[in-house]
Amino acid sequence: MSSVGFRKRKVGPEYYFERGEGCLNDGNYPWAIESFTKAIEFNPGLEMAYYRRAEAYRKLGKNREAIWDYIKFLETDRRQPDMVDDFKGAMKEAVKIARRDLEKDRVKEEIISFGIPGLIDELIEGYDPLKEYADKHFYRLALSWLEGNLKQDTRRIGFVKVLSGEYEEAIKEFDRGFEETPGTPDTHYFKGIAILSLKKRAEGGRRIFSRGESMERLSERARECFEQALMMGYGWRLCPACGCRGLSETSFCAHCGGKLLTGDN
Repeated sequence: MSSVGFRKRKVGPEYYFERGEGCLNDGNYPWAIESFTKAIEFNPGLEMAYYRRAEAYRKLGKNREAIWDYIKFLETDRRQPDMVDDFKGAMKEAVKIARRDLEKDRVKEEIISFGIPGLIDELIEGYDPLKEYADKHFYRLALSWLEGNLKQDTRRIGFVKVLSGEYEEAIKEFDRGFEETPGTPDTHYFKGIAILSLKKRAEGGRRIFSRGESMERLSERARECFEQALMMGYGWRLCPACGCRGLSETSFCAHCGGKLLTGDN
């Protein structure tokens, strides 16, 4: 479709998606990525925009970017056949969903082939305790693969359980690793994050440990984990109140203003 034809139409996610499709088919991959990105900005739930943007990234040899878009694609297909009124429309929608399922099976294989451990390590390095981690399908895929192939990798398994909100299970996983080795700074840090997350749940009125630890004790345990991480050479300063990481030249948490642990205090 010509650019003139595009300009005559109302600008919205469908406009940018169709423009991206045209650019992808024409081999204009950078412009396709730009178009699909615009479509996603209008509608973050437009699952096929992630899928097609991933295809454009692949054409440019940007496999890492493609994989992260495939992961988003796993999370965003929300359509159901009963969302349409007539039988014919429902059948068409069911066929689309079946095709999405096939595409998602292929995407899972792509993600596994790229390397689950490397993807988890990227998440570990860029972790932010204030960010919402909602790629539940990917976490299930990662846990299934790790538990089947790297069962002793308690660091990565525990971390994914933290992202999944399985905090008690994450703590058990880290402790299982500590039975064999002293662990790494990361494992102690993320155990502390899991404990702080349990505390937040308790503050929200939700159930925590069956042994009913006090808020103060949970805070103490999280702090102990952070201090252990620092003793082992963790390259950050840590906020005992919210778990945020700070650079070595900062003394106070940029989020809550609390004094950062440095390994010396």
